[in-house]
Amino acid sequence: MNSIIRWAGSKRQLLTKLSCYWPKDAKRYVEPFCGSACLFFHLEPPKAILGDLNSELISTYKALKRDPLLVCEYLKRLQKGRNAYYRIRAIAVDSLSEAEVAARFLYLNRYCFNGIYRTNRLGKFNVPYGRPKSDNDFEYESIQAAARILKRVSFVDADFQETLKRVEKGDFVYLDPPFAVSQRRVFAEYHPAAFSLNDLERLQDCLIKLDRKGIPFVISYADSREARLLLERWKYRRVRTRRYVAGFAAHRRNAYELLATNLKELSHDD
Repeated sequence: MNSIIRWAGSKRQLLTKLSCYWPKDAKRYVEPFCGSACLFFHLEPPKAILGDLNSELISTYKALKRDPLLVCEYLKRLQKGRNAYYRIRAIAVDSLSEAEVAARFLYLNRYCFNGIYRTNRLGKFNVPYGRPKSDNDFEYESIQAAARILKRVSFVDADFQETLKRVEKGDFVYLDPPFAVSQRRVFAEYHPAAFSLNDLERLQDCLIKLDRKGIPFVISYADSREARLLLERWKYRRVRTRRYVAGFAAHRRNAYELLATNLKELSHDD
């Protein structure tokens, strides 16, 4: 199924290529930068660990897993339109229950500009309103279906290293870290603890440890000098995609990413 969350930098266009890396004998799927988790929803693995530093995102997934009907009930109560959007955006998250946090998150994600998640330095969501292409209401059946799949998931609200500490033999790891590229700005996400160039060495250390333990992984990253240094130990391929952060279709452009893996044999001709 498709993810129910929009996410700038989502790999929705690359799902066919990425799904080929999923080992048929894998027992569990692990994603430490889960975002919209579009590959997880596409694969529908039997078990999974999803981690992210974004506490509201993880709280939303947990609330959907626990009580999707309650989340949908709160979501139905939220008014539509520009003025309502800014009122709901201004609500303090710490004043809400977990289900209300999830409803607010799904609402803002649908009606914000291009599915961007960005906060100010105080950690408050500040993406402006973006008029939706369709006036259709939320697809509540899709939310219920997503909730059923999330029953299989354990969640980690923490840095990627914390998620990777839980990896075991039989797991498959997919990593899609936010882009940190020195020569150009690839904007998709911002919050006070956002992934940066300073984290690339930590990430490489984690990949080396996974490799030494014989844990299969695939990682996607913007084609850049940083990516080639990060991934030089492993087999990688260059694939074309499109950036969808720009506000108008005419400004959206082709871009290239690297997909790297430690798998010796793939289920397709790489």
